Amino acid sequence: MNKNVLIVLAGGFVVAILVAVLVQASLGGKKVEDTGPKTMVLVAAKDLPLGAELKEGDLKWQAWPGQAFSGAIVRKADADKANEALKGRLIQKVSAGQPVLGSYTFKEGRGNVVAATLEKGQRAVAIPVKADTMAGGFISPGDFVDVIMTYKVSLDRDDTEASAFVNNHSSETILKNVRVLAVDQEASRNEDKAKIARTVTLAVDSKGAEKVALASEMGDLTLSLRGLGDDDDSNTASMTTDMEVSKTMQNIARIRNGGGGGGPVRIYNGASVQEVRPRGGNGGVIGENTQGSGGTEEGVQQ
Repeated sequence: MNKNVLIVLAGGFVVAILVAVLVQASLGGKKVEDTGPKTMVLVAAKDLPLGAELKEGDLKWQAWPGQAFSGAIVRKADADKANEALKGRLIQKVSAGQPVLGSYTFKEGRGNVVAATLEKGQRAVAIPVKADTMAGGFISPGDFVDVIMTYKVSLDRDDTEASAFVNNHSSETILKNVRVLAVDQEASRNEDKAKIARTVTLAVDSKGAEKVALASEMGDLTLSLRGLGDDDDSNTASMTTDMEVSKTMQNIARIRNGGGGGGPVRIYNGASVQEVRPRGGNGGVIGENTQGSGGTEEGVQQ
């Protein structure tokens, strides 16, 4: 092919590319206007937490495509002023610019904010807490916790099998992955600092409420804070006794049960010999042997 023809073709190809780039840049710089009908709907003027009582400045009107929402939205045609369009406390948090539906608030005479956030079948139950039983005060509404009960065990000292398992104290997890509804009387999260509360209200089912009520009478309750996204609520029982924690108690139990006292004790009484195990073992006389017919020598040999 002629060299001049190749040069012309290459130049034309470069020009075509430049034209395409310029056209695309020109079209991309222009915004396609939405010419469809719009509706003024009620939205949050700022981030609103769960339980917040709506007041002036919390809501505003904003244009939205007419077909974007169902009849649940609050339209400007329903009220002239945004602060008069919807009143009450929020039963869920709303982000700034998010439409606020009429179902987001609860009406007077239908309970409080905690009752409004309970799911069907749930119960709210409060437990007394202090700093060392609520993760140092870092538990807030919306968190998930485990409930641990620690109590004293009434044990018969002669029950050697049970005493090998627990001596005096036991701790066990009675509820897992429980949602925190409120800390004291606050149902919304305070991100500023930790708070040492007196009570924490939890969302449980009816059986869980009974467990908490009974456990409060049996011993002390501790809340264990779960990490974000940790939703493992397996039914595997979790418990710990003082025998597991203390090696000293384990050694004492071993001695009581004959584990540290060697073999049976031989008691010599004249011509007879008795073998007796220390108390805490199998107990009692093992056997009796007679050695000769005479002698009154007594002795104890282990």
